[in-house]
Amino acid sequence: MDPRHEADEVAAALGASSNPQFLGRGTFGDTWRVGETAVKVICADGYPAERVRREVSGLLRVSSPFVVRLLSADVITLGGKDLPALTFEYVDGGDLQQRIEVGDRPDSAQATTLLIGLLTGVHALHSADGTIHRDIKPQNIALRGGQWDQPVILDLGLAKSASETTFTQYPGLVGTATYMAPEQLAARRARKAADLFAVGVTVRTAITGEHPFLRPGETYSYDEAIEAIKKGPTPLPAGLADDIRSVLDRMVCAAEHDRGSARSNLKRLGVNP
Repeated sequence: MDPRHEADEVAAALGASSNPQFLGRGTFGDTWRVGETAVKVICADGYPAERVRREVSGLLRVSSPFVVRLLSADVITLGGKDLPALTFEYVDGGDLQQRIEVGDRPDSAQATTLLIGLLTGVHALHSADGTIHRDIKPQNIALRGGQWDQPVILDLGLAKSASETTFTQYPGLVGTATYMAPEQLAARRARKAADLFAVGVTVRTAITGEHPFLRPGETYSYDEAIEAIKKGPTPLPAGLADDIRSVLDRMVCAAEHDRGSARSNLKRLGVNP
């Protein structure tokens, strides 16, 4: 999708010496590469200032190589409007969705390190005042240096800590439907287990190239998607190590309490967080 503003306009607003590189457009903002940083400009009209504050506070609570590092939060003027702009470290290597689309699949050892990295990042989030990401998916995971063992969780725009008041009106949906846990699809509040479900679906998709519950090209209602999840995921390929197979099956259980925690799943993989 095209950016909402031209590159030269963004460069002038940011005071950049050369035009930035457009990285992608999301629901609420555009992201640009400016030198060795990535700048997310919040473009949506009426985007709550409190949500920007939430994203900033969420990132400041977390210190992990597996979660993107926030450098500054500013306001810039574009198209006659004052817009929030968040500057992050630029993580080179592309995102996980790009690897999936070109058919680059991790082997058993690579899949294990990918899962360990993501669970370590999620554990850091969950340990920071109970912060929940709520929108983990391949597009929101960079691979630092293109390495499977260096995933970096991006975009905390929908993150929320346990101590913060939610903007979400329940029943309501927050996140990306194809990676939502069944409780989210049922318009219930997302808890830590929802992040685990999203990581499980994401890693299974990376391994197989296909969604573990939803068939490509088919349209599902939320109720139909919930029923598909209850029937269980498509089997993982042969050759995958028993420990990662067990953890991935556990993390995509329909019942929240069956998914464990980031810490317990790391321990099952032989890692003591």
